[in-house]
Amino acid sequence: MLEIRKTVVSFDEKDLMELERIVTDGDGKEALKFIKKSVYDRISHTQQGRLKSHLDTGTNPV
Repeated sequence: MLEIRKTVVSFDEKDLMELERIVTDGDGKEALKFIKKSVYDRISHTQQGRLKSHLDTGTNPV
């Protein structure tokens, strides 16, 4: 699960060309793949190791 906060995702020329193609074609299936690969996976990767459960406080819960 992603941490809820503002995040910036940058796109290179290849990503922008793919996005333009998806919009021009109206391809919903490819759009979902693009969002997962170019947005979700990048955000998830940057947050790896920083996410903590509310249960992981390091103290004894008892």
